[in-house]
Amino acid sequence: MLKVVVAGPFGSGKTTFVSTASGGLALGSEHTVSDATRALKESTTTAMDHGAAEIDGTRFSLFGTPGQERFSFMWPVLAQGMHGYVLVLDASRLQARAQLRGIVRAFASFAPGVPFVLAANRWDCEELPAAELAAFVGVPADTVVACDPRDPADCRAVLGSIAVRAGVRS
Repeated sequence: MLKVVVAGPFGSGKTTFVSTASGGLALGSEHTVSDATRALKESTTTAMDHGAAEIDGTRFSLFGTPGQERFSFMWPVLAQGMHGYVLVLDASRLQARAQLRGIVRAFASFAPGVPFVLAANRWDCEELPAAELAAFVGVPADTVVACDPRDPADCRAVLGSIAVRAGVRS
């Protein structure tokens, strides 16, 4: 079983990714938003989301992190023992792209060498090519993939990529 952490800025689609990848059978810790971020969405993850998936015989245990900075203490806790991670990004929001920079640095500090994929949600690759997006957030361009977290096929493709990068599948 591969432990995969799903991280990213507030409102990027992490909970949706975990739920979709798990066939709608994920557990979450959503609570009403109590600050100005309510303009983006009404609830937020405060501890973690958890789900499981199986793709071509490879089993995944998924842990979605909270995206708000005030819950960042959870990131290294959830990352312990992970085989890979998915950075989910709402690429249409400049603020989210800027916030992802800090998340990338944080994960690089407590999980160096752990394979990852940047799953770009709401991404217009014509307007913002992968190389530019990658350079802006500080990741290699070959880690960037388009992903609609509501689409099961996209979620399976991202998890399959993590399995390949982790050396479990070819």
